[in-house]
Amino acid sequence: MLNQSEEGPHRGGPDGSPHSESVGRRSSRISKTRFPGSSRYAVYHRGKPRYFYAYRNYEPKFDFKRLLIGIIYIPFLLFIALSVKQSFFKVPKDYNHNIVISDDADVIADEWALQDSLKGFMEKTGVTPSVITLFDDEWNGSYLTLVQYANARYSQEFNDEMHWLIVYSRPKVYTADGAVEWRWEERQGEDAAPALKGRGMQKFNSTMQELLGDGSVNVGTAISKAFDSFTDNVSVLPHLSVLIMPLFMLAFLLIHAYFMLGLNELKYRKAVPAPEEGIDDVSGTAYGDYEIKDKIASAKNRKICPYCGGSYSQVLTRCPHCNAMISEE
Repeated sequence: MLNQSEEGPHRGGPDGSPHSESVGRRSSRISKTRFPGSSRYAVYHRGKPRYFYAYRNYEPKFDFKRLLIGIIYIPFLLFIALSVKQSFFKVPKDYNHNIVISDDADVIADEWALQDSLKGFMEKTGVTPSVITLFDDEWNGSYLTLVQYANARYSQEFNDEMHWLIVYSRPKVYTADGAVEWRWEERQGEDAAPALKGRGMQKFNSTMQELLGDGSVNVGTAISKAFDSFTDNVSVLPHLSVLIMPLFMLAFLLIHAYFMLGLNELKYRKAVPAPEEGIDDVSGTAYGDYEIKDKIASAKNRKICPYCGGSYSQVLTRCPHCNAMISEE
């Protein structure tokens, strides 16, 4: 019975001599320091050589066909771009930009100042604000809550979803102590809602409640200052937390593509073989406990390592490529 060697089948050349085959991308390894079986190369940058080490069968060229692999990254890039785009608020172009101010309750002292605040808000956010004041008697007979009235009034005034309506209501008569039981509600258009959130919205609500509550200013001024606080604190850019995941995916994809497409090898495409005289560039690199710089007297007389085929100075007792001990002949 014939037994096959555990080492696998052996192959030979035409003359019967054995030969070996390289496996994988052995020739693509590039390093700044020597490694077993490597040779020294140089690539010139601004007239100065930069040395590196690669296998002896290294071909200093870049195959631009590898860039075709980049096609597989297109769906991922489109997904990331869509995620980033959705993070930004986009103002629809075709809608009514008219600002409505209706003061049936006669509580706005300076309508022009309020108009300026509303315009500044619209220019910053793209959302058109409107303000309506009225007495409680005008709605509480037909609607259960002011919220229901605000929703109905929005539909009456606007035929789009890019407005922000503020409705302020108060009774016609004061209480016995002269106080006013006021209330206000809002109605946001669906397309405007993405812009009406975050720190700007928080500042608007707190300012509105504070100024209406302490009565230090009239209702019109309170609403005007509330819109100003929103305008001063709103950002047209999305919050960083929304962009973390798309940016992380983009960074990972770019790094992966950089190596997969071989872009890291572009700078070596004009490399040329360099003489082995630069062995002293190792600057004391140790192979085990043996330091080369202390043993090299000259790099002119060299020998070939019987184990890895690398050349070395005859003053060495250990191969700098494969770390093999060299017997003195």
